[in-house]
Amino acid sequence: MRNLPTTLLAGAMTVGCIALAGGTASAVTPTTGLSAVQAKAAADITARQNALSGAIKKVQANAIITAADKSTLLTTLNADASGLTGLGSKIAGDTTTAQAQADARTIFTTYRVYALAMPQVAYAAAADDITGAELPALVAAQQALSAALALQPSKNTGTVASAMADLAHQIATVTATTTGLSATVLAFTPAQYNADHALLSGPRATLVAAQADVVTAKNDIVTVTGALQ
Repeated sequence: MRNLPTTLLAGAMTVGCIALAGGTASAVTPTTGLSAVQAKAAADITARQNALSGAIKKVQANAIITAADKSTLLTTLNADASGLTGLGSKIAGDTTTAQAQADARTIFTTYRVYALAMPQVAYAAAADDITGAELPALVAAQQALSAALALQPSKNTGTVASAMADLAHQIATVTATTTGLSATVLAFTPAQYNADHALLSGPRATLVAAQADVVTAKNDIVTVTGALQ
């Protein structure tokens, strides 16, 4: 069984927090003069375009993310990239500081690249890894151990029985909490995030708990495997 992409998930949490601070600060930082506003907006857009370009390549190369989730992610990321390109052109063509400032604010309200899109990539990968790789591996191990214990009933001690029961519990819990999770996260929109900056906190907590449950299940497997030797 493979380890969950905990580094990826942790990175998304960190990036999301940084983006909240950085994005908000950039959005409200007073910038005077039309050319200064346009230059700042161009830099902000370029940074996000680079992040999107990198994310698109990673999603395309990621074998963990399901085909459906990959399609949704690529649609979102490419739409953001295209939208930001158009926005950049609009801001560059603005003729007043007020208009440029108003358009520049939409970098952060219409396109939540760091706060939402990047975490969506990481969370989808983490959820799909659990449902598509970790859970099947745990179920296969559970079945193999059950068959082995049937052949060696003397090995089915109280400790082993407890570990097997807990293994079944962990599998059921992880299945219940992660099924459909990636689809839920990928359906979130910038408008929803604007209305609720804690939008990702629930899925984040679910993934962290599921990762811990998988580790517990693996420990149960180690316990039973050791008893069978």
